[in-house]
Amino acid sequence: MNKILLKLSNDEYRKLRWFAGKLDISVSDCLRSFIPNIQPPESKVIQEEHILSAKFDDLVPTKKLSEEDREILRGHINELIENKYAVTLAKEIKQQVLDTDCQYLTVSTFKRLGRWVSPYRWTDREKYVKPIVQKISRMLFGHDIQRFD
Repeated sequence: MNKILLKLSNDEYRKLRWFAGKLDISVSDCLRSFIPNIQPPESKVIQEEHILSAKFDDLVPTKKLSEEDREILRGHINELIENKYAVTLAKEIKQQVLDTDCQYLTVSTFKRLGRWVSPYRWTDREKYVKPIVQKISRMLFGHDIQRFD
């Protein structure tokens, strides 16, 4: 579990406590309800063309997915997990995109996706995974992303 330190001024805390009181929930529950809506700092968000100079925990924005697209993506993810192919990639995308309302992948996940979209080998495993991850790439970015080693 990651720990987050949130520093609030007295005035900000007073406003948060007032808001929580109006909703009849605790301050902690009020903060937790906002967590899916927290946007990362702009300095951590990078565009695809800057991947090579990015840190592994920087974020690459994805397209906004409709509920229908999310369900299709969930199906692709489950297919990879059930067939035990690209499981790490599938779990990372599930955690970063489907389990939250976030519209970002970490740079490390983006690079992992790129390696599956453009594999160096061509075994039965790659033949099975490549069409699925190409669909995922197109859903998340609108195109087949390139490989960054």
